[in-house]
Amino acid sequence: MFFVIIKFRNNRFRVFNCQRTKTMRYSSLLALCAFMLCLNTPEVRGEILAVHTYDVMTHTALLPKPVASDNTFSLAATWWLPDWQGSQGSRGSDDIGGGDIDGNCEKNYGMHTPSNIDSRYICSKYNYNVTSSLKCHVNCRCKDEYKYTSSNCSGNYTTAGTSCEGKYNQCVCKSEFKYNSSNCSGEYEVSGTSCGGNYNGCTIRPECTVSSMSCTYGCAGYNSCDRCTSCKSNPDCDVSDKSCTYGCASYNSCSKCTSCKDNPDCSATAVSCDYGCASTNSCGICTSCSGNPDCDVTDKSCDYGCAATNSCGKCTSCKSCTPSANETGCTYGTESCSDGCGGTRLCCKGHTHSYSCPSGYQSSSCSSSQVQTGTTSKVCSCGAASGTCYSCRAKTCAEQGKKECNGSCISTSECCGGCPSGKKCSNGTCINACTTNSCSGYSLSFCPSNGICSSCSVVNSDCSGGGTKFKLTGCQSGYTQSGNTCVAASRCMAPLHDLTCNGVLYCCPSGVYDCKDATGGSGPGGIIMPTKCFTASTTPFG
Repeated sequence: MFFVIIKFRNNRFRVFNCQRTKTMRYSSLLALCAFMLCLNTPEVRGEILAVHTYDVMTHTALLPKPVASDNTFSLAATWWLPDWQGSQGSRGSDDIGGGDIDGNCEKNYGMHTPSNIDSRYICSKYNYNVTSSLKCHVNCRCKDEYKYTSSNCSGNYTTAGTSCEGKYNQCVCKSEFKYNSSNCSGEYEVSGTSCGGNYNGCTIRPECTVSSMSCTYGCAGYNSCDRCTSCKSNPDCDVSDKSCTYGCASYNSCSKCTSCKDNPDCSATAVSCDYGCASTNSCGICTSCSGNPDCDVTDKSCDYGCAATNSCGKCTSCKSCTPSANETGCTYGTESCSDGCGGTRLCCKGHTHSYSCPSGYQSSSCSSSQVQTGTTSKVCSCGAASGTCYSCRAKTCAEQGKKECNGSCISTSECCGGCPSGKKCSNGTCINACTTNSCSGYSLSFCPSNGICSSCSVVNSDCSGGGTKFKLTGCQSGYTQSGNTCVAASRCMAPLHDLTCNGVLYCCPSGVYDCKDATGGSGPGGIIMPTKCFTASTTPFG
């Protein structure tokens, strides 16, 4: 018995086994060769791989390859069964037959190794028995869902998902299209172009670029970004002037009278009266005294003269014509007076009171810089008392609304002894001296997207930091400054404007503002109407 392996034009193999006898060995081989030559037709053309007895290739070493031309063929290996059973080392193979050397479906059979085929593929036949020990998949290809490449997924879109032989099963919006109302809200709004309901830009709302007004008396109105747009007026100006009988004592910041002066009558010093007060001012303070009641007495008419007079010199008794003797032992001297009988005699002079305050007291009431500690009566050397004396002490610094500094009173806002170098006085306390900086001209709290900004650090009056402010000085390449924002610069030359459809930039005339207009009403993916829009190939860009 012997075997013949024939490789046909379709790269399929077939093994033929033949019987032989010892006498037919060589004649059969020649007949077989003639038979192989007869099979050289377009439909059944085989390749005889080898005939040399010392250079034989087995069927397991055959590699599928295309037929070079219609007039070529190859010789297949043949061997006798006893030879098969013998050692194969001298024939270029250690395979004794009936098996597979390396289990490679691709290399040896033009099929697919099952371990290389996953869920991405579909095959016409699975686990085809190539040999007793080798199974292969036949005619495998990527599933239809793997259809996206850069040629049919471009512009605003990009390939995604899993890939199979260079193709992907998803075509999604590029990652730059990430903004919507959920992640771009508040003081920001979506901008730029859209894809799948998302936008590629998130910029600050114009009303949010406005700086809040600085109001002395509070904010009266805010815009939608909580920026103060108007201020409240000075509340002092809404206060009514006090109507003062004795004049205004103090005014507020709007020159409205807030307190009145006291009645000046109340600060007058009361008159000291021996015989009672005759009149008082509007504050009940005595301004005049009653006269001596003795002066209201009618003089007695005496035939022999007046025997006695009262304190006002009014005759209160008459002489009985026995002249009165001269008065002696007069403390204050004597003077001539009536003797009661029409004559004269020496009488003691009357006493004139002189009142004064004892030591430690003053005759006037305590001043505004003093505190009254007590009162006592004025006294005369004769022991008589009249009027009021006041005991006063100086107010302490605290009672004056001031503070003590080395025995003197100074304002509470002053620093006792001044401040050392590098310090300044603020509300009575020495603090670090510094140069304040309000960063005038820097109105932004952050640098806008695609902007180029300069920054400034705020220094408050108490030397504390007030954060950083920014000023827009320019925009990144491809953007132009619009107020305090940077917007995409137009690439089309006026009067045409930019319009992007399916990832292609078009220069369109007035009236064409979206891809629907530009594509004749069919939306993105339609045919661009050349009568409306011109691409970069036909119209120069700025």
